[in-house]
Parts: sequence; C-alpha cells; structure tokens
Amino acid sequence: MKLVQTSEISLRLIGSPFSEGMPQCELILNRHPSGQVIDGAVLEAAIRWRDLLLVFVTDDIMHEETLRIYLFDADLHIVDSAQLGWMYATGVFSLLELCPPSTVRFLFFGDTDWILELFSEEVFAIPLIKDPRGVSRPFRFHRRFQISGNPKPESPKSSRQELTNAPMAPPNQTHVHLGNNKENHTE
Repeated sequence: MKLVQTSEISLRLIGSPFSEGMPQCELILNRHPSGQVIDGAVLEAAIRWRDLLLVFVTDDIMHEETLRIYLFDADLHIVDSAQLGWMYATGVFSLLELCPPSTVRFLFFGDTDWILELFSEEVFAIPLIKDPRGVSRPFRFHRRFQISGNPKPESPKSSRQELTNAPMAPPNQTHVHLGNNKENHTE
C-alpha cells in the first residue's frame, strides 16, 4: 500500500468549470491521458494497492461537497466505487492514514473517522443493506471495498432553523417573508 505522487497521477477537467452539470475529469497517468473519465474535479489522493489504484476525488462545489472514491484495476476499469456526501453538508478531505495491509482512514464530513477496507477479491454484498449515512454506491452484488463510519449531523444551525426560532412580529406591523420577498400586511 503506497501513496501515489502527483507526478504519477493527476486530473484534467473536461468542459467549463462554470457549467451547471456535474464536473468531470480525465485521469492523467504519468502525464499521458488515459481516456478514463470520472465524475469529480479535484484529486485529493491516490493509493496503489497490489495491482489496483484507489482514487479519492471531490466535486469542488461549495456547501455541498461530495467525496467520490474509485477503485481501478490495472486496465483502469472501475471495479468498485462509492460517494460520501449529502445535501448542504460541507466536507474537507483530511488526515489520510494508510494502515497496511488493506485499510485507509480519513476524515471528510460529519466529524467522522471514516475507515475504508480493501478486499483482495470480490465479496458478496446485499445492495439493500444500507451503508453508513451519507454513503451511496451503485447497485451491485459484489464489492471490492467496505466503508464504515458514523457521521454526526452538521452542527451549525441553518438559516431556516434560525428563522423558525425567531420571535413573531407584533400585530398591526408590516413584516417581510424572507422566503419569497413579498411584503405581508397584518390588519
């Protein structure tokens, strides 16, 4: 298990960085285009494990960051993948730790220590059994890695919660609904 240097692997953004769709990138290996296109925009880390390549990519979308994890075989075919994130959750990929022979630990969101365990061969999995909260995967009956963690909800109150807890306006006064910017008058 070894961390891959940025001189060996990088990403090339496809399309405009300002487009409305999901960002996509092409994997660049040893400064040569690979032809393999994946969702995501920022390469966070890459790990070589046996003849496989584990890649961590984020979307670079403020206030709704998603971590995408891809496991590639020697021919750069995706053999397993997962994504971590949920609506309005912010995440910063950090504290990557390689724990040989087959485990990776990292932080992303939910104040959680995430653990990814790699399997040397496909392991049977029942897709209906849920992964941890915030983890989604393609519908498959086999996995090459497992993700565990117990994310906690985001701690800061949202602006909607603050509005809900705000004091009511006294009768016979004008107040503004922030949701649609229309003035409502109480008589």
